[in-house]
Amino acid sequence: MKWLWLALAIVLGALVGAALLSDPGYVLVRVGEGVFESTIAAAVLAVVLLLLTIYSLSFLLRRLLQSLGLLGRWRAARRQDKQTGSWRRSVVAFAAADWYGAAKALEGAAVDDDRRLEAILVRAWHMQQSGDDGALAKLLEQTAHDHAQLLPQLKLSLARWQLQSAAPAQALDLIGDLSPSTERAGLYAWACIELGRWQALASHWTEVDKYNVLKAEVFRQQMATLRAGKAMADAYAGQQSGDIDWQLGFKSLPKQWRADANTLELLAGFLVAENCEAQARQLLQHALGKKWQVTLVRRFGLLRKTKPLGGAIEQAQRWLKERSDDPEVQLALARLLRADTRPEEARRHLLAAAKTLRSGARQGDEIQELTEQVLKELGQLALLAESQY
Repeated sequence: MKWLWLALAIVLGALVGAALLSDPGYVLVRVGEGVFESTIAAAVLAVVLLLLTIYSLSFLLRRLLQSLGLLGRWRAARRQDKQTGSWRRSVVAFAAADWYGAAKALEGAAVDDDRRLEAILVRAWHMQQSGDDGALAKLLEQTAHDHAQLLPQLKLSLARWQLQSAAPAQALDLIGDLSPSTERAGLYAWACIELGRWQALASHWTEVDKYNVLKAEVFRQQMATLRAGKAMADAYAGQQSGDIDWQLGFKSLPKQWRADANTLELLAGFLVAENCEAQARQLLQHALGKKWQVTLVRRFGLLRKTKPLGGAIEQAQRWLKERSDDPEVQLALARLLRADTRPEEARRHLLAAAKTLRSGARQGDEIQELTEQVLKELGQLALLAESQY
């Protein structure tokens, strides 16, 4: 193609030259007080010679700079400045939750091999947050083809994000074929817990122990979930007569975790999900007998689907005798009474809880949340009363 343009330029130059020879014309150039007169052909020739001179000087200058290494260093510094600027814009956009802007800032940047993974992860995060499953699948395929060594880390990162987004089945599919590692073992266990696959979790736990998942900093936030999941898997394995043995799961916990409210609340939730609310109630009652924790008291009051509720109500009443000014116990007892179709008694305890909260004896955000819960229960009782008329 370039030879075609060169041939056309030669033909055009010949035609223009012939036209100038038959009618050379002239130009006047005024510089200060001086005036220069020249033919058009001479003026064009002078301009061409000037451009050739400038090109030749610039070519010689580039050669000189290249021989000294200055031009290469300048280009490298310029490329580095551009790349650093793109990375900075990407990080700033990422921190501002602008996933599209972060991914866009990296498109025009020259990504070195040692930063390839970060660039891929930024793009993957943008696609994950925007729900673009098609683009995410293409990114996985492209990474597998062009940068196969980065594919495991990409899959592990995507699996963690999907678990955080309540998509455990997709996470499990991603990491199922990966080589064993600490992160893979922890994510697989986490996915089994979210899916309620207790038998699979029990079989997988040897890998969790082998790779010291419970000591890994990367799973510190999921520690209570993993501990409770292990206890549930043990309880599930020891079930008798169709009932899950919550005591076996509780005893399998390390001693310091048997008094952890978050772990026990999660374990109670797992039992409820398996339609074992009575066992969850027994677990909470046992734990509260060892150590009083308001988180477990509130959870106890929410276990009201399995009838009869007489035993649970009697237990809450015994707690109330010991802690007559505790609004958490009043709330838990009121919830159980409402579920047992005893609305007047429930209202009396809710009003007592509200009176305690209004006295200002307690302060803090937890008290505000508790007040909202009490008012919400009073509203439920009002709706129940209206529906009876």
